[in-house]
Order: sequence, then structure tokens, then C-alpha cells
Amino acid sequence: MKRLIVSILSLFLLWSCQQESLFCDVSFTVTIPEEDGIVAINIDPELPGNYFRNLNTGESYDLPLFVNGKGSVRVLKGVYLLSFDGVAALSDGRSVRVRSAEHSTPREAFALIGDQEEVRLNLLKL
Repeated sequence: MKRLIVSILSLFLLWSCQQESLFCDVSFTVTIPEEDGIVAINIDPELPGNYFRNLNTGESYDLPLFVNGKGSVRVLKGVYLLSFDGVAALSDGRSVRVRSAEHSTPREAFALIGDQEEVRLNLLKL
């Protein structure tokens, strides 16, 4: 009987010690007003204004690859800044220069605190 109680208590302790994930799987959706069908976005990660940065830790992450208006990445949970310029290839064959700047300052930062988050980015045509 004593072993059974110890086993049950041990299982309860193991179950209660489960930790939440430290990471967030982020799905991005990009849109360009008055344009349909983003096939891909080419972003040069070497440009100083192109960044995806954790405001809490200062750690920078690679910008996701955007294909068919979607991109995804796994990052540490936190508050993020994101900004980039790129060239979007559209489904009608045209290319347009675009910018994402709606989350480029600490005042406009966004929180990624769930295990999975979705972020919508409205791009500006340049």
C-alpha cells in the first residue's frame, strides 16, 4: 500500500512539473493592398533596415521565406520588431518593390507568447 501511494505521488509530481514551451511557431500572411497573388518575396537579409528581432533579448532571427503570401518560423517567445524591404513577384508576372514597416519601432512591436501565433503583414508598395 505504501508503494502505491509513493508511486501515485511520484506520478503527480512528474505531471505537475511539465514546463511550457519556450518557443513559438509563427505563421505570417503578407498582403499588398489592391494586388492579388503574391508568388514570392525576395528579401536581402544584409540590408541594415531588414530585421526580425526579439526586443527582450536583442536576438535577431532570419526573416521567413514568403511563398504564396505565407511564411513561417520558430522563435523564442517574446516581443518582436520586424521590418524589411523586398521585391514581390506577383502571379500576373509583375514585380513590385514592397516594404513592411508596421512593426519597426518598440511602440509598434508585437508579442509572440503562445505556442502558435498568426501575424498578418500589410505591405506597402514603393
